[in-house]
Amino acid sequence: MSEGLVSTADLFAALEGYLSVLCTSADTCRRAEDRPLYEKHLAATARMFLALRRDRSLREIKTLVAAERHGYGWSYLSDESGSRAETAFARFAEIVDRLAPTS
Repeated sequence: MSEGLVSTADLFAALEGYLSVLCTSADTCRRAEDRPLYEKHLAATARMFLALRRDRSLREIKTLVAAERHGYGWSYLSDESGSRAETAFARFAEIVDRLAPTS
């Protein structure tokens, strides 16, 4: 994959990687206070998947990632599981940031 160029397959693979880590982190979460946050992140990931699957709208996926980035900025997921989820999201968001700009 060239710098700055992201294929649809790369994008789906990155989203799948984030979802996998997020699910594992949610399953191993020990703090009840974090569970609603994981549910929100999982729901946002489902919306991202649908945006890509239905019409591959770059504008919509970028908007959803921006909202999720804001959500991560206001909340904190505890422990190592939370750190893994946040890191996985940052990796996915970085790939989305490399997508062609939308007008």
